[in-house]
Amino acid sequence: MILLAALLLGRDTGGMTREERRLADTLSSIQGAGRVRVTLYYGQSGGALSGSAQKVTGALAVASGAGSVGVRLRLTEALETLLSLPPGSVLVLEMEE
Repeated sequence: MILLAALLLGRDTGGMTREERRLADTLSSIQGAGRVRVTLYYGQSGGALSGSAQKVTGALAVASGAGSVGVRLRLTEALETLLSLPPGSVLVLEMEE
């Protein structure tokens, strides 16, 4: 039943969507990042004439290596670049072990 609900919601059994899982896998390959989990936040985009669609407006990454300022900076820059997000739209926190 849980697996069915996860499939219907587009989330894997770890609670992340396929896109979030793909990003987490990529980010975990950054030196020092360790384990990474990603949550994406969506908002409406487009005006009255262009219709509206879901657009990523922010991201949260929790990483075991985020206790290092350098790792946090690299993860933040990677998410901003990959998702075309403006500065201040990404938060990276250290994972509780």
